[in-house]
Amino acid sequence: MALSGGAARGIAHIAVLEVLEKDDIPIHSIAGTSAGSIVGALYAAGMPLREIKRVLVNAKWRDILSFTLPKVGLISSEGIYRFMESVLPVKKFSSLKIPFAAVAADLKTAEKVVLDSGSVARAVQASCSLPVIFTPTELNGKVLVDGGVASQIPVRTVREELGARKVVAVNVNYRALEMEEYDSVIKIATHLSMLWASRNAREEEKSADVVVRVDARGVSLYDLGKAEELMRRGRKAAEDQLVGIRKLAASS
Repeated sequence: MALSGGAARGIAHIAVLEVLEKDDIPIHSIAGTSAGSIVGALYAAGMPLREIKRVLVNAKWRDILSFTLPKVGLISSEGIYRFMESVLPVKKFSSLKIPFAAVAADLKTAEKVVLDSGSVARAVQASCSLPVIFTPTELNGKVLVDGGVASQIPVRTVREELGARKVVAVNVNYRALEMEEYDSVIKIATHLSMLWASRNAREEEKSADVVVRVDARGVSLYDLGKAEELMRRGRKAAEDQLVGIRKLAASS
Protein backbone atom coordinates (compact mmCIF):
# COMPACT_ATOMS: atom_id res chain seq x y z
CA MET A 1 0.00 0.00 0.00
CA ALA A 2 1.14 3.53 -0.84
CA LEU A 3 -0.90 6.04 1.18
CA SER A 4 -0.90 9.68 0.09
CA GLY A 5 -0.71 12.85 2.10
CA GLY A 6 -3.82 14.99 2.46
CA ALA A 7 -4.15 16.31 6.05
CA ALA A 8 -7.72 15.71 7.31
CA ARG A 9 -8.55 13.83 4.11
CA GLY A 10 -6.24 11.07 5.33
CA ILE A 11 -9.20 9.74 7.35
CA ALA A 12 -10.35 8.16 4.07
CA HIS A 13 -7.36 5.80 4.18
CA ILE A 14 -9.04 4.02 7.10
CA ALA A 15 -12.11 3.22 5.01
CA VAL A 16 -9.99 1.93 2.13
CA LEU A 17 -8.14 -0.41 4.50
CA GLU A 18 -11.46 -1.56 5.98
CA VAL A 19 -12.71 -2.60 2.54
CA LEU A 20 -9.51 -4.55 1.81
CA GLU A 21 -9.49 -6.18 5.23
CA LYS A 22 -13.14 -7.21 4.91
CA ASP A 23 -12.30 -8.82 1.56
CA ASP A 24 -9.28 -10.63 3.05
CA ILE A 25 -6.82 -8.78 0.81
CA PRO A 26 -3.39 -9.28 2.42
CA ILE A 27 -1.21 -6.22 3.05
CA HIS A 28 2.48 -7.03 3.30
CA SER A 29 4.02 -3.55 3.44
CA ILE A 30 2.98 0.10 3.67
CA ALA A 31 4.60 3.41 2.78
CA GLY A 32 2.91 6.64 3.81
CA THR A 33 3.40 10.33 3.20
CA SER A 34 2.17 12.94 5.69
CA ALA A 35 -1.41 11.97 6.68
CA GLY A 36 -0.82 8.62 5.01
CA SER A 37 2.12 8.06 7.34
CA ILE A 38 -0.15 8.54 10.36
CA VAL A 39 -2.69 5.93 9.27
CA GLY A 40 0.01 3.66 7.86
CA ALA A 41 2.07 3.73 11.04
CA LEU A 42 -0.89 2.91 13.28
CA TYR A 43 -2.02 0.05 11.04
CA ALA A 44 1.52 -1.33 10.69
CA ALA A 45 1.81 -1.22 14.49
CA GLY A 46 -1.09 -3.65 14.77
CA MET A 47 -3.78 -1.22 15.91
CA PRO A 48 -7.24 -2.47 14.82
CA LEU A 49 -8.93 -0.27 12.24
CA ARG A 50 -11.88 0.40 14.55
CA GLU A 51 -9.43 1.80 17.10
CA ILE A 52 -7.57 3.85 14.50
CA LYS A 53 -10.90 5.31 13.43
CA ARG A 54 -11.85 6.10 17.02
CA VAL A 55 -8.53 7.83 17.72
CA LEU A 56 -8.35 9.88 14.52
CA VAL A 57 -12.02 10.74 14.08
CA ASN A 58 -12.16 12.03 17.66
CA ALA A 59 -8.86 13.92 17.36
CA LYS A 60 -9.00 17.71 17.46
CA TRP A 61 -6.42 20.09 16.05
CA ARG A 62 -5.80 21.29 19.62
CA ASP A 63 -4.54 17.78 20.44
CA ILE A 64 -1.77 18.26 17.89
CA LEU A 65 -1.12 21.96 17.39
CA SER A 66 1.32 24.00 19.43
CA PHE A 67 1.77 27.53 18.13
CA THR A 68 5.23 29.06 18.18
CA LEU A 69 6.86 32.36 17.35
CA PRO A 70 7.01 32.51 13.52
CA LYS A 71 10.68 31.85 12.80
CA VAL A 72 10.86 28.58 10.87
CA GLY A 73 7.21 27.58 11.22
CA LEU A 74 3.95 28.89 12.67
CA ILE A 75 3.21 25.66 14.52
CA SER A 76 5.64 23.37 16.32
CA SER A 77 5.77 19.92 14.74
CA GLU A 78 6.57 18.50 18.19
CA GLY A 79 2.82 18.27 18.75
CA ILE A 80 2.61 15.65 16.00
CA TYR A 81 5.37 13.66 17.68
CA ARG A 82 3.69 13.80 21.10
CA PHE A 83 0.32 12.77 19.64
CA MET A 84 1.77 9.78 17.79
CA GLU A 85 3.92 8.74 20.72
CA SER A 86 0.81 8.70 22.93
CA VAL A 87 -1.32 6.55 20.61
CA LEU A 88 1.13 4.14 18.97
CA PRO A 89 1.01 0.67 20.56
CA VAL A 90 4.69 0.15 19.67
CA LYS A 91 7.34 2.84 19.37
CA LYS A 92 10.12 1.48 17.15
CA PHE A 93 10.10 0.38 13.52
CA SER A 94 11.68 -2.90 14.56
CA SER A 95 8.54 -3.74 16.58
CA LEU A 96 5.98 -3.08 13.84
CA LYS A 97 3.74 -5.94 12.69
CA ILE A 98 3.95 -4.89 9.02
CA PRO A 99 7.01 -3.37 7.29
CA PHE A 100 6.43 0.37 7.05
CA ALA A 101 8.22 3.47 5.81
CA ALA A 102 7.37 7.14 6.29
CA VAL A 103 8.41 9.56 3.56
CA ALA A 104 9.79 13.03 4.25
CA ALA A 105 11.77 15.54 2.18
CA ASP A 106 15.17 17.14 2.77
CA LEU A 107 14.63 20.88 3.21
CA LYS A 108 17.99 21.70 1.61
CA THR A 109 17.63 19.62 -1.54
CA ALA A 110 13.90 18.75 -1.73
CA GLU A 111 14.98 15.13 -2.23
CA LYS A 112 12.92 12.28 -0.83
CA VAL A 113 14.04 10.83 2.50
CA VAL A 114 12.74 7.39 3.46
CA LEU A 115 12.43 6.77 7.21
CA ASP A 116 12.19 3.13 8.25
CA SER A 117 14.21 2.78 11.46
CA GLY A 118 14.28 4.25 14.94
CA SER A 119 11.32 6.14 16.37
CA VAL A 120 8.07 5.73 14.42
CA ALA A 121 6.54 8.85 15.97
CA ARG A 122 9.56 10.96 15.03
CA ALA A 123 9.42 9.67 11.45
CA VAL A 124 5.72 10.56 11.20
CA GLN A 125 6.47 14.00 12.62
CA ALA A 126 9.00 14.60 9.86
CA SER A 127 6.64 13.28 7.18
CA CYS A 128 3.92 15.71 8.33
CA SER A 129 6.05 18.84 8.78
CA LEU A 130 4.39 20.99 6.11
CA PRO A 131 6.79 23.85 5.21
CA VAL A 132 6.06 27.28 6.73
CA ILE A 133 3.07 25.96 8.69
CA PHE A 134 4.95 23.39 10.80
CA THR A 135 8.51 23.68 12.03
CA PRO A 136 10.91 21.31 10.22
CA THR A 137 12.03 18.14 11.98
CA GLU A 138 15.72 17.56 12.61
CA LEU A 139 16.47 13.86 12.27
CA ASN A 140 19.54 11.81 11.34
CA GLY A 141 21.56 14.93 10.63
CA LYS A 142 19.00 16.35 8.20
CA VAL A 143 16.33 19.03 8.35
CA LEU A 144 13.15 17.37 7.12
CA VAL A 145 9.78 18.63 5.92
CA ASP A 146 6.51 17.13 4.65
CA GLY A 147 7.06 14.22 2.27
CA GLY A 148 4.54 15.59 -0.21
CA VAL A 149 7.22 17.99 -1.43
CA ALA A 150 9.10 15.02 -2.93
CA SER A 151 6.68 12.07 -3.00
CA GLN A 152 2.99 12.64 -2.35
CA ILE A 153 2.02 9.03 -3.13
CA PRO A 154 5.02 6.87 -2.18
CA VAL A 155 4.65 4.12 -4.77
CA ARG A 156 8.36 3.95 -5.61
CA THR A 157 9.23 3.80 -1.92
CA VAL A 158 7.08 0.76 -1.21
CA ARG A 159 8.55 -0.96 -4.27
CA GLU A 160 12.21 0.00 -3.94
CA GLU A 161 12.64 0.22 -0.17
CA LEU A 162 10.13 -2.36 1.07
CA GLY A 163 10.34 -4.79 -1.84
CA ALA A 164 6.68 -4.79 -2.88
CA ARG A 165 5.97 -6.35 -6.29
CA LYS A 166 2.31 -5.30 -6.37
CA VAL A 167 1.25 -1.85 -5.25
CA VAL A 168 -2.14 -0.33 -4.53
CA ALA A 169 -1.89 3.46 -4.31
CA VAL A 170 -4.46 5.58 -2.48
CA ASN A 171 -4.86 9.22 -3.46
CA VAL A 172 -7.15 11.06 -1.05
CA ASN A 173 -6.91 14.38 -2.95
CA TYR A 174 -8.66 13.41 -6.19
CA ARG A 175 -10.58 16.32 -7.75
CA ALA A 176 -9.64 18.54 -4.82
CA LEU A 177 -9.96 22.29 -5.24
CA GLU A 178 -7.80 23.65 -2.44
CA MET A 179 -9.10 27.20 -2.03
CA GLU A 180 -10.37 30.22 -3.92
CA GLU A 181 -8.69 32.93 -1.84
CA TYR A 182 -5.04 33.34 -0.91
CA ASP A 183 -5.38 35.87 1.88
CA SER A 184 -3.16 34.38 4.59
CA VAL A 185 0.29 32.87 5.03
CA ILE A 186 -1.24 29.49 5.88
CA LYS A 187 -3.43 29.44 2.75
CA ILE A 188 -0.56 30.44 0.48
CA ALA A 189 1.85 27.92 2.01
CA THR A 190 -0.73 25.14 1.78
CA HIS A 191 -1.54 25.97 -1.82
CA LEU A 192 2.12 25.95 -2.87
CA SER A 193 2.76 22.67 -1.08
CA MET A 194 -0.22 21.02 -2.72
CA LEU A 195 0.87 22.25 -6.16
CA TRP A 196 4.23 20.52 -5.71
CA ALA A 197 2.54 17.45 -4.30
CA SER A 198 -0.06 17.11 -7.07
CA ARG A 199 2.63 17.17 -9.74
CA ASN A 200 4.72 14.37 -8.29
CA ALA A 201 1.54 12.47 -7.36
CA ARG A 202 0.53 12.17 -11.00
CA GLU A 203 3.92 10.70 -11.85
CA GLU A 204 3.88 8.18 -9.01
CA GLU A 205 0.35 7.03 -9.81
CA LYS A 206 1.72 5.73 -13.13
CA SER A 207 3.96 3.31 -11.20
CA ALA A 208 1.10 1.74 -9.23
CA ASP A 209 -0.76 -1.41 -10.27
CA VAL A 210 -4.10 -0.11 -8.97
CA VAL A 211 -4.97 3.45 -7.91
CA VAL A 212 -7.80 4.16 -5.48
CA ARG A 213 -8.85 7.79 -6.02
CA VAL A 214 -10.95 9.29 -3.22
CA ASP A 215 -13.13 12.18 -4.37
CA ALA A 216 -12.08 15.18 -2.24
CA ARG A 217 -14.35 17.81 -3.78
CA GLY A 218 -15.77 20.15 -1.15
CA VAL A 219 -13.54 18.85 1.65
CA SER A 220 -10.74 21.16 2.76
CA LEU A 221 -7.41 19.90 4.02
CA TYR A 222 -8.25 20.96 7.58
CA ASP A 223 -11.90 19.95 7.86
CA LEU A 224 -11.90 17.28 10.57
CA GLY A 225 -15.67 17.66 10.77
CA LYS A 226 -16.08 15.80 7.47
CA ALA A 227 -14.66 12.54 8.85
CA GLU A 228 -17.77 10.42 8.25
CA GLU A 229 -18.19 11.80 4.73
CA LEU A 230 -14.53 11.04 4.00
CA MET A 231 -15.01 7.51 5.30
CA ARG A 232 -18.00 7.08 2.99
CA ARG A 233 -16.06 8.36 -0.01
CA GLY A 234 -13.04 6.24 0.84
CA ARG A 235 -15.21 3.14 1.08
CA LYS A 236 -16.83 3.83 -2.29
CA ALA A 237 -13.48 4.50 -3.97
CA ALA A 238 -12.06 1.22 -2.67
CA GLU A 239 -15.15 -0.77 -3.64
CA ASP A 240 -14.98 0.70 -7.15
CA GLN A 241 -11.48 -0.75 -7.53
CA LEU A 242 -12.07 -4.00 -5.66
CA VAL A 243 -12.26 -6.24 -8.72
CA GLY A 244 -8.87 -4.99 -9.90
CA ILE A 245 -7.38 -5.35 -6.43
CA ARG A 246 -8.67 -8.92 -6.14
CA LYS A 247 -7.08 -9.83 -9.47
CA LEU A 248 -3.84 -8.20 -8.38
CA ALA A 249 -3.81 -10.11 -5.08
CA ALA A 250 -4.52 -13.39 -6.87
CA SER A 251 -1.86 -12.97 -9.55
CA SER A 252 1.53 -14.65 -9.20
